[in-house]
Amino acid sequence: MLERYGEWVVRNRLVMLAITLAITVVMGLQLRNLSVIVDADELLPRDHPFVVVTERVQEIFGNRFTVVIGVTPESGDVFTPPTLEKVLDITQRLSVTEGVAPGNIQSLAAPRAKDISGNADGLVVTRLLDHVPATLAEAQAIKARLAANPAYKDVLVSSDGRTAAIYVEFPKDPKGFGHVMDKVEAAVAPARDGSVTIAVSGQPAFLAALETFSKRMAWLLPIAVVLIGLIHLEAFRTVQGLILPLVTAILALIWSLGIMTMAGVHLDPFNNLTPILILAVAAGHAVQMLKRYYEEFDTRSDMAPRAASRAAVVATVAAVGPVMVAACLIAALSFLSLIVFDIQAIRTFGIFCGLGILSIAVVELSFTPALRAILPPPRRREMAAEKAVTNWDRLAGRLAAMVGTPRARSRVFAASLVTFGVLALLGSQVHIDNSVRSFFTSDLPQRQDDAKLNQAMAGTNTFYVLIEGKTDDAIKDPKVLAAMERTQAFLAAQPGVGHTLSIVDLLKQMGRGMNGGAEEAATLPASADLISQYLLLYSMSGEPGDFDGLVDYPYRNAIIQAFVKTDSSAWLADLNTRLLPVIEANFPADVTVRLGGSVTTPTAMNEVMVSGKMQNIAQIFLAVFLVSAVMFRSLKLGLLILVPLTATLAAVFGIMGALNIPLQIATATLAALALGIGADYAIYLTWRLREELRRTGDEAVALRNTFASAGKAVLFVASAVAGGYAVLMASPGFNIHIWLGLLTTVAMLAGAVSTLTLYAALLLTLRPAVVFGKPDHEAELAPMPRREAMTTGAAMLLVLTAAAAVVVPATPLKAAAAETVDAKALMAQSLKATRPAQSLANGRFVLTNAAGQSRVRQTSSLSQLLADGVRNRRVTRFSAPADIAGTAVLTVENNGGNDDIWVYLPALKKVRRLTASARRESFVGTDFSYGDVLGHPVAEWNHRWLRRETVAGADCDVVESRPRDPGVTAATGYGRRVSWLRKGDQVPVKTEYYDAAGALMKIYEASDIKLVDPARRSFQPMRQVMRNMVTSHRTVIEYSSFRTSVKVSDADFQPRALETAR
Repeated sequence: MLERYGEWVVRNRLVMLAITLAITVVMGLQLRNLSVIVDADELLPRDHPFVVVTERVQEIFGNRFTVVIGVTPESGDVFTPPTLEKVLDITQRLSVTEGVAPGNIQSLAAPRAKDISGNADGLVVTRLLDHVPATLAEAQAIKARLAANPAYKDVLVSSDGRTAAIYVEFPKDPKGFGHVMDKVEAAVAPARDGSVTIAVSGQPAFLAALETFSKRMAWLLPIAVVLIGLIHLEAFRTVQGLILPLVTAILALIWSLGIMTMAGVHLDPFNNLTPILILAVAAGHAVQMLKRYYEEFDTRSDMAPRAASRAAVVATVAAVGPVMVAACLIAALSFLSLIVFDIQAIRTFGIFCGLGILSIAVVELSFTPALRAILPPPRRREMAAEKAVTNWDRLAGRLAAMVGTPRARSRVFAASLVTFGVLALLGSQVHIDNSVRSFFTSDLPQRQDDAKLNQAMAGTNTFYVLIEGKTDDAIKDPKVLAAMERTQAFLAAQPGVGHTLSIVDLLKQMGRGMNGGAEEAATLPASADLISQYLLLYSMSGEPGDFDGLVDYPYRNAIIQAFVKTDSSAWLADLNTRLLPVIEANFPADVTVRLGGSVTTPTAMNEVMVSGKMQNIAQIFLAVFLVSAVMFRSLKLGLLILVPLTATLAAVFGIMGALNIPLQIATATLAALALGIGADYAIYLTWRLREELRRTGDEAVALRNTFASAGKAVLFVASAVAGGYAVLMASPGFNIHIWLGLLTTVAMLAGAVSTLTLYAALLLTLRPAVVFGKPDHEAELAPMPRREAMTTGAAMLLVLTAAAAVVVPATPLKAAAAETVDAKALMAQSLKATRPAQSLANGRFVLTNAAGQSRVRQTSSLSQLLADGVRNRRVTRFSAPADIAGTAVLTVENNGGNDDIWVYLPALKKVRRLTASARRESFVGTDFSYGDVLGHPVAEWNHRWLRRETVAGADCDVVESRPRDPGVTAATGYGRRVSWLRKGDQVPVKTEYYDAAGALMKIYEASDIKLVDPARRSFQPMRQVMRNMVTSHRTVIEYSSFRTSVKVSDADFQPRALETAR
């Protein structure tokens, strides 16, 4: 069948060339969209418990890909105005960077970094750094405040005070981690100068480096082409011998990459080795085809050169085709077997390498013979050069002599036994350890920065203990919190753990603050109700999202976050075995405790690869056995062909053990590569030996001829593949390339040597009948019947075909330019329109975090406008949930921008006074500030009318307000406000709040606006929404009733009145 197919290709050679070239053009055009991107999710076994927990933590708490930035002054500590200014500037630039969740930034200058302290009046919660200190004394005061908050030890600033850290989280970026790190560098670059050293690390930094180093293939591949070409030139010593295999290989490469691109698959650090693989394998098969073509052409000297050439093409397809189909099928199945791994990157590598190998078979059996039939026949000089005796011939002859006699074969067996023993001993030293950092050599800048930060700070890797309750407020159970405290103590004592952090640390700090700052009072509250009231008390001046990274809104889930100095999977495996008993002994049965974090994912990969690697090797051996057994119709020979594969595997593991190369995600694919390609050698050799035995009938002659042809071709192919991959060792700093280059070179050479020595010796000793025929091998052997060859080729094509089948908004209304409006008067009227003389309201606050989780607080409030008609005082009482029921807050608005705040805590049965709070602070833990609720004095702002616009069906005047001086910005936190005031009554239906840098902070929207005090023309929105654009939080205030016809007195607004409900 293959002979007739070859004749058809030769007859239709121009059509075949046109078709293959058209396909090549189509595939080549796809390469414009080929890119190198690291998708971290594709590197993980998604169903592993560690990965499931890590993704659960990310879902609840928002922790994703964390970049750590360290700022170290050249001299002194970080607590100087210039250095703190850099920390503040970097934090602010990162907060407005695309993709960053500003509320999750951790640094001295981040809003969530709070100084929790206390005095005689009670709890004090303030930002650690929100402006550049004016003096050195002010900067040093921050140092003292930080020291009083042990939760931040070695996290925000190193113990020696020399380095300040900034932690920023990014989501997965479709443009890759290089794009993420470019954004980080854009924020950091303005701060780089001679006064500080800035180090950058974290998982994204190393994943970006993976992308960068992987792009080296752009120049490594051309070098590999040149090197493979030189090996071919040495092998054939003809121009066609140089060019034809390379042209064929490049076509197969374009097809493979085109298929990959059309499928929407990008290159990554693992499958970007596919080009060299396809190039080397395709060139190797082209060598086999070309070598046989020269032999066939030489036997047809009695024919006209052109006719002889085309007849030689047909004969080559018929003779080499079945072997090539079998070899490609084995290699393709070997790579496709990688789908057993629960790691998408490895599965993708296997699928597209398998498809690439199938592309090679198609190109070699279509384009190559068609092109060879068109080209001029070899000249006499070319044939003489090809037949000249070279070092390759002499080496093949020596190898043939090594297995030619029983005595020689016994020496091969003895040497092989010793070699296997040594390799087994070395292979036993192979260790399994996944570490992204180990992909790079220690002199890489990213690794040096990582080492600096891990030495100075708590650690650049994360480990989470996830605590999951079955009901809301489960985390407030003192037993759960005590278990968390003991678990933290255990973790903090482990080598490699720099610090731990949880809600426990913050509650203990609140207890200390509530007791005058005494260190001995830094203990957990004794009851769940007191815990709830501490948390509410904190929210009076803290931000609603301050705890989002440690506990969810319903207090059903919490984490202990450990900062770790290593990402070694071996370290984590050891910690895991010792931590689990501690968890089991301490946590109550009604909570579930699981482990995760960035440091756990390498361990997950390890466990998957141990089972996956063994299964993968077994599948490859099975595929080789089945294909070989079908091809040769011999179970014995199918088993025998596994011997050189075993030798190759032993050599690879022996070298890994000797050089301390770990078994991990990068090296896990090597078995498929080495075994799938290495199986070709034994198949080519066996097929040719059987052919020579049947042709000559003389075993000695057949052996010499086999080694002179197929044996020499095996040496060419192994050298070409090894040479192509050896180029990877010229990739300094990138261990993945160095390891794979070295190990593939070892595998190819070991496969070739073991095939031409041990396998050949076993073949000649065991003498399978399918190769040697009758036991009396002196008898004349008939040539292999054409029908048998055709049937075998057809069967292999059928299997190949089966394998291929399996693997396949509304436009604003512009105002007239000439219109003049008194913006200040509008704002004054707006402030008055929402201030009744007194009111009594019932309603609820609904607080929703970025994850969509909500807390609901039922409240009632009593307010009164003071005599100046501007200032206000208000009592807010909480009736639900039960753990804060009875808690009451009195706010008195004072001149000068600060408010007096008094809080009644039922669990303590005491009224506590909070330190005067600036208007910028959160109003009872919501996304509203006190200034938002009470109103911003008109005289403190410069107002400008912008335009008229329709919002929610209402015609509005749009007014911009800017602070009169920096003090207003400092007091309110706003650098600009834009208000949409409803025409006629000037009730604000929408307001946008911007920070001093011009970034949008919050958006306020009002609806269901009712006239509540007709005498004063006062209105009240029954639903108010404040969306925090920085933290992605949202607060909704909904009133079920709002009355202004109530009587109030001074007694209602005294601290002692908080203890009794009105």
